[in-house]
Formats: sequence, structure tokens, C-alpha cells
Amino acid sequence: MADFSRGAAMSRSNYLKHLALSMGTKLAMIALRLLRNVLLARILGPSERGLFALLSTLPDLISAATSGGLNSAVGYQAAKQRPMGLLLSQVLVFGCLLAALLTLLVVALVREFGTELDVTMQLGLLAWLLLLAVPLTVLKSGLLTLHNASGGVVAFNALRLVESLAPLLLFLALFWMWQSAALEAALISWLAGISLVVLVGWVWLKRAQPLQLQWDRASQNELLRYSARSHPDLLFQQVILRSDYLFIGALLGSTALGHYAMASAAAELLLIVPEAVTTPLMKRLLQQDEGMDKVTPLALRLTATVMLGACLTMAVIGEWLIVTLFGAAYQPAYPALLALLPGLLGLCYASILRLDLLGKNRPGTVSLLMGLGALLNLALNLVLIPAYGIVGAAAASSIAYLAVTVAMLVLYCRLSDVPFWQTLIILPRDVTPMWLMLQRRKTA
Repeated sequence: MADFSRGAAMSRSNYLKHLALSMGTKLAMIALRLLRNVLLARILGPSERGLFALLSTLPDLISAATSGGLNSAVGYQAAKQRPMGLLLSQVLVFGCLLAALLTLLVVALVREFGTELDVTMQLGLLAWLLLLAVPLTVLKSGLLTLHNASGGVVAFNALRLVESLAPLLLFLALFWMWQSAALEAALISWLAGISLVVLVGWVWLKRAQPLQLQWDRASQNELLRYSARSHPDLLFQQVILRSDYLFIGALLGSTALGHYAMASAAAELLLIVPEAVTTPLMKRLLQQDEGMDKVTPLALRLTATVMLGACLTMAVIGEWLIVTLFGAAYQPAYPALLALLPGLLGLCYASILRLDLLGKNRPGTVSLLMGLGALLNLALNLVLIPAYGIVGAAAASSIAYLAVTVAMLVLYCRLSDVPFWQTLIILPRDVTPMWLMLQRRKTA
């Protein structure tokens, strides 16, 4: 009994340590990405900033179409301590290879038959950069998932810092040398940053545990079955997150897209809250070990309470923040920022609920809910963007995410037998256990 108590105390202590590490990492990432966004906004201007946002968004959408469920599958298997070489082989074959082939097909077709589309004319020959960017994005995401799901929280956070710091430093160096080619400097630094994360992530994973690439048909089939059920989840998630960029670029032009990109950049600063909570919890949520019926509701309450305060603060200072940091040319982004905030509040819930439901082996249900949300988002984009511009796009995203979150929350409460009200906001009875956990951490 004493050993169990010591084990529980050590588990809580490790979680607090990893939570503090993850929170510190997210704060550093916010500072670095904010500085980079400020530089890009002021140097590129709304039009070129919109073009850069469009090009850097496409790899996520294309990779989600080919390997959306792969990350969930390898994360689930890594949490079950499957061989890393086997899982990485799946990422390379079913992720990178398929993504590269689809990218080649899409770019060739668009260049051949879509020459009159605004998006095609805006991208020009830069579209061929996707042949490099998409496979690198898939491999980067796979490596990050493997590190985090296997318990490598320190490595995961270090790689996220590299992902934020490297493009900033490279952009500063390249722009200093080629001030007349700012967009090209931004694109090269973006691709080089992804490549560096892939290299460091691969080497770190190899040092942490045996990493011999291997192929096993039985394990492959098991992973593909899980991946097939969760694939629509990631694909639809990217549709909700990024399809508005495509709609705005096609219907409103690159300047409006530049304004919307800044609204999204300001709003996504708040994602530090759910990401910091889920990073150290990812392995436990996927494993669904003992006590998760208390851990998940507590994580939801803490995240929602902090996120609500953050959203209210951003609503108050958002306009000042956008004008001060990005310049007066981006002031039209503020109304879109306000419309995005309710969706972010829902997103903080969805990020935790999604992992918990995946751990309960419900990838198909999660995919169905996300698919319905994506359909709702696409329909709302078609209706609201022509009428209300970038504010309509923001509202469409918020409504879709809130709908998905409510559905996930209802499903979670039913499966876990947790009362709905216990997931909403921090309760007075939460204060004492958290204080005791902190006291144990100090004396450990």
C-alpha cells in the first residue's frame, strides 16, 4: 500500500514537472512565433503575408488527406510500447511516400487545368515547393507524435522549440543578406526549419531507444485498421482549421487572407493552454490507465477556466495587440479575431476529449463527429464569407468547433459516467488536491 502511495505521488510529481516544462515551452514558442509573425507582417505586408500563409497551410491539408489517421495510429501504438522502428517504417511508407505522390498529382493537375484560378496565379511556380514541404511535414508530425506518445515529453518540447526558433533565426539571416527577396527568405527559412526538426527528432529518437526500420505484416494490418478509422478525424480537423484560408484566398484575395492570417495568429497564441495540458497527459489519455475518470474532468475544468480568462483578455486587448505588433494595416483583422475566440474555447475542450476518446478505442466515432463538423464548416463558409468577409470565415470556424465539442463532450460523459457539470469550470474542491500536489513536488 505504501509502495502504491509513493508511486502515485511520484506520478503526480512527474506530471507537474512535465506540465511546468510544457507550459514554459509553450510560452517560449509564443514569444518566438509572435516575433516571427511581427517581422513577417511588417516586412511582407498583407498581400505577400497572405500568400505565405496559403503556401504554408497547404502541406497540412494535403498531408491530412493522405495520412491523417497515421499520427493517431502510431501514437496509440507508441503508447502501447510497440517497436519504434516498425512505427517509423509505417510513417515513411504510408505517410511520406503517399503524401509525395498525391502532392505531385495535385500540383500537376492544378498547373494543367487550373491556370485561371486565383490561387494558382498567386502561387505560380512556388507551388512546386510543396513536393518537398508535404513529405517533410508528414515526417515531422510523425516524429513529434512518437516522442510524445512514448513518454518523451522533454524531447517533444525541445523539438517544438527548435520548430519555432530555427525559422526565426534563418529568416533574420536570409533577410539581412537578401532584403529585396523577403518572401523567398521566409519560404526558405520555413522549409529549413521543418528539415532541422526532422533531423534532430530522428537522431534523438535513435539515441533514446533501438530504431531499426522493420516491416511486420500483422502489425501493419493492425495499424492500418486503426488508421483507417481515425483518418477522417484528422482530415476533417484540417478542413475546419484551414479550409477558410482556401475560401478567402479564392473569394477575397491575398490581402484579405493576410488580415485573416494575423487574426488567426493572434487567436492561436491562446492554444498554449490546451497544448500544455495535453502534452504530458497524451500517453495516459491514450493508455486509459487507472484514475482517468478523475484526471480527464480535472484537466477539462482547469483548461476551460484558464482559457475563458484568456479569451476575455484577448477580446479586450486584441485590437491594440494587432495594431501595435503588426501595424495599422492589419486593424481589419480584429473583428475576425473576436469571432474566432468562441471556437478557440471549444477547441481547448476538443483537444483533450479527442485524445480521451481515442484512448477508449473510438476513432471511428471521433471521425464521424469531426466529419459532420467539417461539412457544417464548409456550408457556413460558402454562405458567410461572401456576405461577411473574413468575419464570416471566423464565425464559420467557431460554430463548427463548438458543435463538434458539444457532441464530443456528450459522448465522453456518457461513456465515462461523468456528470456534465464536472467538466465545465474549476471547482472549490479542486484547490486542496492541487495545493497538496504542489507541496509534494516541492518536498520531492
